[in-house]
Amino acid sequence: MLIEETGRTPQDMAAELANMKAVDDWPSVWSGSPQGGSTEFAEWCDRNGWDPLTSDRQLRVRTTGGGRWTFFDRAGMGGPLIALEHYAYQLKAETAAENGEVFSAVEASWPTFLQVAQGVLGLPTWTGSWDASDFPEPPRHWYWNGRDERMLNREPYRFAYWAPAGAVPGEPYFVLSQTVSFPTWTADTPGGTAVSLEVFPPADSTARAR
Repeated sequence: MLIEETGRTPQDMAAELANMKAVDDWPSVWSGSPQGGSTEFAEWCDRNGWDPLTSDRQLRVRTTGGGRWTFFDRAGMGGPLIALEHYAYQLKAETAAENGEVFSAVEASWPTFLQVAQGVLGLPTWTGSWDASDFPEPPRHWYWNGRDERMLNREPYRFAYWAPAGAVPGEPYFVLSQTVSFPTWTADTPGGTAVSLEVFPPADSTARAR
């Protein structure tokens, strides 16, 4: 049988997006967290309703909506952040015979997650599939795969992004993507699919690639 591993729903994802949209000081987020365990670190997390789960290497937090996010910095040792990531949905097949069901689940789940995201963020700047002729190139190479990588791996399989409107300093890119693991296309290895949220600094941020 197919197994969904996050235990989350599309409505839960709406709460995660609302939490991130409510951040009112993005420059302080992109500059990275203070030292773990310090009063400043606790205040930095509390300001945005983030409960730290780890503070060594990459910071992981739980939001008020119960979702888990990983905060990626440049070197995995603290410093300016370059991405925030949350998995809203992770579905895996137990046997290769179920791979066809995974593709059916992909087609059924993506419209729901996209609709939920639009309910919070409005219409996306662009949305489409990995092979779309007008698929946008990323503002920075690590925000999402460029054409060559997409053609090779079909990743992201489904995609939508919201560019910063410039309403607040440091306002991020919001990215919703669905991936389909390579084994899903085979007949001998069980595959899977995932829907993730990623939040990236504006292209003029001082963050640099990992």
